[in-house]
Amino acid sequence: MRGVFLPARDWQIEDTWYVAGLKGTGSHHIALKDTVVSEANFFDLANGVPCLPGPLYQAVPQLLPLMHGAISVGIAESALDELVELANTGRQQLQAPVPMRDSETFQGELGRVAAELRAARAFLEVQAASHWRHALAGTLKDEALHSQGTQTAIWLATTCVRAADACFALGGSSALYETSPLQRRLRDLHTAAQHFAAQPRQYVRAGKLLLASSVGRANGDQ
Repeated sequence: MRGVFLPARDWQIEDTWYVAGLKGTGSHHIALKDTVVSEANFFDLANGVPCLPGPLYQAVPQLLPLMHGAISVGIAESALDELVELANTGRQQLQAPVPMRDSETFQGELGRVAAELRAARAFLEVQAASHWRHALAGTLKDEALHSQGTQTAIWLATTCVRAADACFALGGSSALYETSPLQRRLRDLHTAAQHFAAQPRQYVRAGKLLLASSVGRANGDQ
């Protein structure tokens, strides 16, 4: 997979981004027809040599999963904030004995979701700090660290989808309307979780590396 830099006049943007969530990203297809791209305009995202100094630019693929994780955590935290805001309006759902904010069932679920999101943010911050230490040491460009970051992104996406689902359900019928931010957070997170960087199948690579490293340690002990 390679990237190219070209003037906007050479592109054709195909109007294809009609999706369930993340509609605002405008991730349309880009077509290049009968266009000659000079070698100087190509770049290799995974293995290219950075043209700028500094620790952040030495290993872009290792950082991308953490950016994806930050998006997941941010959207899920917004869903929780919006659910709290809804409850604090005094809303009482049909046939419910008390307002949402006075219901122990609601309070318990809210507390559980908040705990999961605190854990997600903590995990993201720990992984980001680890990557940054490697970046400063010049050791970030490593397959094991890429796998570790991807592993983090998958877990974060899965956890945040679960949190958004819970917030949507707790919001009741009011969450169904297009005016509700809860349905938007739900759709956005499910869409983000479909990205290849957060697909659960990528856990396989982390498992293989773990098994290989354990065999290496065992052979070293013999």
